[in-house]
Amino acid sequence: MRILLSTLLFFFISIQINATTLDASDNNKITKHFNAYVDNGSLPNISILIKKDNKEIYRHSYGFADIDEGLKVNKKTVYRIYSMTKPVTGVAIMQLVENGKLRLNDKVSKYIPAFKNTKVLNLDFQNSVVKPKREITIRDLLTHTSGLTYTWGGEGPVHQIYRKYNIRPYYFIDAELNKFPGNTCQFAAAAANAPLLHNPGEKWSYGINMDILGCVVEVISELTFAEYLQKNIFDPLNLKSIGFSVTPSDKESFTTLYTSGAFSQEGELVAPSELILSGELRSIDAFNQSPYLTNSSKLYDGGSGLVSNIDDYSKFAEMLLNGGILNGTRILSESSVDLMSMNHLSDEILKDGSAFGLEGVGFGLTVGTIMNPGIAGTYSSEGEFFWGGAASTIFWVDRKNNVTATMMTQFMPSDKYPLREELKTLLYSSLSN
Repeated sequence: MRILLSTLLFFFISIQINATTLDASDNNKITKHFNAYVDNGSLPNISILIKKDNKEIYRHSYGFADIDEGLKVNKKTVYRIYSMTKPVTGVAIMQLVENGKLRLNDKVSKYIPAFKNTKVLNLDFQNSVVKPKREITIRDLLTHTSGLTYTWGGEGPVHQIYRKYNIRPYYFIDAELNKFPGNTCQFAAAAANAPLLHNPGEKWSYGINMDILGCVVEVISELTFAEYLQKNIFDPLNLKSIGFSVTPSDKESFTTLYTSGAFSQEGELVAPSELILSGELRSIDAFNQSPYLTNSSKLYDGGSGLVSNIDDYSKFAEMLLNGGILNGTRILSESSVDLMSMNHLSDEILKDGSAFGLEGVGFGLTVGTIMNPGIAGTYSSEGEFFWGGAASTIFWVDRKNNVTATMMTQFMPSDKYPLREELKTLLYSSLSN
């Protein structure tokens, strides 16, 4: 997944919102803008839910959960949220920290012994491997500075090793053939045997870090990662549709995943030759045939594995906005939310830009964070935090202005259209009038 912020530079330091709601013209402006993506065939659907001061100020769903079947999206529609799973895993880890079960600076090998012997790639000697300068810590995993990667992250020797040994936790195209066949901790042990891209703590590199943390949760809690999330996050917050598989009651509400043109899978272009340049939407994971419809996998991937409807994820975002509490139920302390949402990357790492090379943007514990809205070139507030998923989903939490926003669709790749920047621009330009 890539998250791209606008290339336009706006002339402000931090957005200050004056309005408490959207008027009819602003509402219509946002609706018309995003409906156009569906009407012109660029997206299958769009769903948006925005709250201010814990009150809903905008809700819109439009388009089709499955185009061929003519199934329309609604508030119950369930989406693949991919990397928006990561902040959920972050909350689970911070709960364990609060309870004294682990520390951020603990070595991962304390919980997963295989990481005691992890090697790092040495490019100076014909791609040999050497002992890293230090072991990976829990903090390294939370901040994507461990040196772990994704199979689709490049064509270097490490990425090739990942592909060779099927070190991939996620359902993707040809999903049943791709996902690692073992359970969460077996996956972590396999990943520990692959070399790191770089020494822990020296660079930011997007990867399977949260999937390793899923195993850490299992070791400490003596529950599966799925069971832990259900007991400690989903049930307390009354989230009914979020999980590692689609619930039986939600099977009629699941979406099909779409793409258009050529799509890169593991470095290879995936599309019939006649479709390479086509803008026509085509299904790459059907709503009624998806592996998400079963719970047969025992690999509960903390980086990309959850599905959710928009209301459930919006409630999760609202909990973070409120400093760890929702509807009188506290699952996390406010200080933990503060720690999660602040930048944890060193100046040295930030020199190259943090998350995906973005200037003005730092990275906290599983979330991106806005350090300087002007440099980032986005309608944002300093301290706002966010993340998105590979199917073009996004959420953000603006504690300064008491705003949460969640947007869902099902289209890959996530950087083809500037949906995230456009929503923020339309919303904040309206609310700041």
